[in-house]
Amino acid sequence: AALILVSHVADGATVPSWTAVANAADDPKTEGLGTPPRPVILGARLPDNSTEQPTPTETVGHWLEQSPQKEKAVEGENVVFSCLLKPPSRGLEVKWVNQQVEADLQVLVENQTVEGGGYSGRAFLSGDLQVGDASMTLLNVTSNDYGIYFCNVTLPSGETLKGPGTKLSIRKGLGLFGMEESVGTIIGVVVAAVGVMVGLVTIIVPQFREKLMCLKK
Repeated sequence: AALILVSHVADGATVPSWTAVANAADDPKTEGLGTPPRPVILGARLPDNSTEQPTPTETVGHWLEQSPQKEKAVEGENVVFSCLLKPPSRGLEVKWVNQQVEADLQVLVENQTVEGGGYSGRAFLSGDLQVGDASMTLLNVTSNDYGIYFCNVTLPSGETLKGPGTKLSIRKGLGLFGMEESVGTIIGVVVAAVGVMVGLVTIIVPQFREKLMCLKK
């Protein structure tokens, strides 16, 4: 059967379509007319203003990297809580919260220290928000600063992200010989040292006198 290429328009584009017709040689009406001509292929052409649509770009989500998971500090030390937004973004608002057994304490709100919360003058953002660094530094920690510190970052879109948290444990300050520092402890250490010195003098001085007497003889 001979195939003749015709075209039809679908959705504004010219698309090729094949239509089969009876073989002219088998048709009694065309008997004696010779071999039918070879089919002519008509090319299909897209409109000049037709362009291929680009694949839409996926929206990249944000997340927080907060570290370390656990932190130990001695009273009086400074602690840095790392909090990084991935990928970075600008126009951020940061809130740090200390979750304790009794209650949740607000440390920083809208990048500012909360007044009257015990953190005034000690907690501040130490990272560069322009590159998504919302890290916080806490100065001169005390035993009351224990708890789990959570980093909360609000994006310009209004979406708020919460970090996994950093558990902070505080140890008492250590004094001489690793003992807890107190007035009583210091006095006890001094008295013990004086006692040891007196005992050594009591033992050494008589022996020294005996040897001196021997030399004189």
